[in-house]
This record gives sequence, structure tokens and C-alpha cells, in this order.
Amino acid sequence: MRWTAEEESILINNLGELSYTEIAELIERKYNERLPGFPTVRTIAAIRKKVSRDQLLNIQNNPYTKAWENIVAIAEEYRSKSAHLDMGLNTSKERKILSFSDLHIPFFLWEEMKLALNTHSDANVVVLNGDILDAYIFSTFSKSKRIAALKEYISAFDLVKILSENFESVVIVSGNHDYRTSRAVQNTNLDKEATQILRPDLLARIANGEELNEFAELIEKHSFSNVFYDKHEPWYTRVGKTIFCHPSGFGSAYPGATVVKLLDHFTNRMSDVDFDSIVVGHTHKVYKGVVAGKLLIEQGAMAHSLPYQFKPDLRFKNAMNGYAVVYQDSNGNTNFNDSTSVYLGSHLPKKKKVLI
Repeated sequence: MRWTAEEESILINNLGELSYTEIAELIERKYNERLPGFPTVRTIAAIRKKVSRDQLLNIQNNPYTKAWENIVAIAEEYRSKSAHLDMGLNTSKERKILSFSDLHIPFFLWEEMKLALNTHSDANVVVLNGDILDAYIFSTFSKSKRIAALKEYISAFDLVKILSENFESVVIVSGNHDYRTSRAVQNTNLDKEATQILRPDLLARIANGEELNEFAELIEKHSFSNVFYDKHEPWYTRVGKTIFCHPSGFGSAYPGATVVKLLDHFTNRMSDVDFDSIVVGHTHKVYKGVVAGKLLIEQGAMAHSLPYQFKPDLRFKNAMNGYAVVYQDSNGNTNFNDSTSVYLGSHLPKKKKVLI
């Protein structure tokens, strides 16, 4: 029932002095006396909803009750003399970074990725944070399919081309699956002078704009001037004060454990002011937390279930799908509140039927 002018007057005139319970009792007395303008009783919940909806309460300037003044007085008496460090509370959004990891092309979640790209079409930077290729044919795990490495390359190239044409910058980070091609060549026991001509770093070739046809012939060399790939330690990069990385180790069954280990790693390598956040691929987990004043994110995977994830050794717990969104100000400082991982659920194997 709509509040009458008489009820609103009672509420506003007594809000700073009486509790919600006392205001409810006052309105109920007016109702019982059958006074005009009081057609019903008002519960405490109804009063609270009215105050919230109309933004009637301002605790700082109009204390709810005298009890608030007592709370403030005690808090002031015991206020810490230490300096409060404000981090991640900047409100201006100068740069938006969209990060995907663990696509494992051709197993990636293309529908979910397309939706994310449309949802965050205002992003300035897109980071492909490792394991872009699955390199399935080079896997040491048992195989149930035959997937040509060339098909993976063409698919990944087309994806980078689309991103390059639609976003200001594209950053590529290499993951442990992306290394599989190089490792396979190394395992031939040939010298680098012999294998260098094969150029097994496929991500470097993609970033170089090398479009191949179905015969692996170079058909066009694109100028990917806005695509960045650092060949020196390509497993991590920095955009502003955010580190995007894809370790080969540091694995853990528990969300957050890997990125906390990486915090120690980068703290020992860099100055404290060089970074304020870390976004990690590889774990297939979703996590967001603040540790030692740094924002830590595990961004999940953008791939569906992979056969080896359900082996009986139980090394791979339930993988989580997701991606990360990072906001930075004009100085590269990360907005801790708005930057986050986006959880997209998970993939589980089909349940078996009863055998007998």
C-alpha cells in the first residue's frame, strides 16, 4: 500500500531520533486511533524498505539513533595511529583489459568467447594468456583423435587476426601447451643450428602475421603492428601494473594456491612498485583475492573437457571455465574492485550407466 503524506511525515520527522521499532509502534498507535492518513500498520521491514528506496537515511549527517554517536566515539577513542594504505579504489577507468587463457584450440569454447568479446567490446587490450594452442599431436598423453597441428595454427591465426582488427592491442603469452612444438623438435636431439630453420615457436609466427594455407605455405604476411609477443621469457608479460602469466609448474588442486606462489616469485624479481596485480592462466581455476596488497586472479579456462582430465590418477580436479577483466587508470594502476575473474561454470564427464 502506498505511503500517505501523514505516514511519511511521521517517518521523516522521527527518523533521526527513534528506532524503526519505535516508529512502527507510533504508526500503529495512530492506526488504532483511526486517525486519517493511517490506513494500515507498518512493519519494521516495510519501514526499512521505504528508507532504503527513498534514501532517507544518511548515517554521517543524520545519525539513525544516539547509539551511532556512541559507536563513533568509541571508534575514535581506539582509532589506529598507523597509516591506512588505499589500494585499488580508484574510480576512473582509463583502460580495460580482457584476458583469455587455456583455449586449447581446437577445444576452445568459441560460443562463450564470442559472447565475452561482444559483452566487452569496449576493451582496449585483449590478452591471450597462454595455452592458446593445444598442440595435441605433440602430446605425450594417449590420444583418441588425430588433429593436424596446421589446423590448430590456422584457427589460432584467424582468431588473432579478428582480435587485431577489432581491438586496439592484442598481447600473446605462451603456455606449456604452446611449448609442445618446440619440445618435440628438441627431442629429436638435433642441434639448434639444425632445427632453427623449422621455427617451431608457432606463436611467434602468428604474431609475425604469417598466414598459412592448408599446405603450410605462406600466402600473406600481415602487418600485425598492434599484436605483441615477447620472445624473451614469453610465459609472462606486463600491461601497466598487471602481470599476465602462464607458468608450466606451480600446479595445485586448490584455487588461489598457484597465484600466491607466483606472488613470491615476482616479488623476488621485481620492485614492489612495478606491479600491483597478477592474472594467471594454466590452473583452470577461478579465484580472486588480495594478498600483501596485490590483487591476485586465476582466470579459469576457455576450453571444454580434455580427455586426460579424467584419468584415475586424480591429478586434475574439476576444471573451471572463465576469463578475466582488468581495469586500470591512466598510470597503469589496477582497480581492485572492478577487476575480476568471470566464472562460466565447468565441464564434467558424462556419468556412466549401470553396468549390470
